[in-house]
Amino acid sequence: MPNTLQKVLEEMDNIASSAQRLETIIRQDPVLAAKILKVANSPAYGLSGKIQTISHAIVVLGFEEVRNLVIGISLTQAFGQDADLEEFPARDMWLHCIGVATVSMDIAKLSPEFDPEEFFTMGLIHDIGRFLMCAFFANDLREIVKIQHEKQVPLFIAEEEYGFSHAEAGAYIAKKWNLNERMVSAVRYHHHPISAGDEEKSCAIIFLADQLCHKLGIGWSSAWLPEKIKLPKALGISGAEVQKIAKNLRDKKDDLEQGWSKALGD
Repeated sequence: MPNTLQKVLEEMDNIASSAQRLETIIRQDPVLAAKILKVANSPAYGLSGKIQTISHAIVVLGFEEVRNLVIGISLTQAFGQDADLEEFPARDMWLHCIGVATVSMDIAKLSPEFDPEEFFTMGLIHDIGRFLMCAFFANDLREIVKIQHEKQVPLFIAEEEYGFSHAEAGAYIAKKWNLNERMVSAVRYHHHPISAGDEEKSCAIIFLADQLCHKLGIGWSSAWLPEKIKLPKALGISGAEVQKIAKNLRDKKDDLEQGWSKALGD
């Protein structure tokens, strides 16, 4: 696990965690600090050129927003390289993950038993296995893409037919990182939340967020996805609520992509 990411995740469950502690973590990583300031001064926040220090960024953007930026940027620094396959540009894949993270927070806010900030992290890492496959299993991925095109199915279906899925690869690394069981389940079952047992509802949040981002074209997307969005019963929310969330995502899509593109090196 990237060192900075480990420090931030360790602080996540610490009630005494403070803006000062977060600032200290960021200051220990100059590249990260520069990217935080770059994003904070992007048009997405309407503060172009006004934020010059990390402490100011935390005050203006808020502790949670800056923490989410740290988690996202730390992951993209570790897994940000383009794959050897043109179907998987790293920037687009990360924009998809960031979109899923953002929407997952919005959906989680409808359920008082959940911490929306935890779902931001879960959304960010839900496709981490795909980055691992791109980096270390390119030949397998080529075979999977062949199956996808031959059978005209979504990529995750082709993976399952081949016998090697990004969901299982991602769950493996999430366990290696000692992430909690909810996060591991979100990675493993984000395409099949009904199989997640006690974590079905939390996985259903990532499942729905994933669909919405694909539907609205945020970042990378698989071919041959279903036309209609499936609303899991486990969520207990209405179609009208989903439409409201989708509209909110559509409204902030440009700002989301512009802001995070700064973090991704554009």
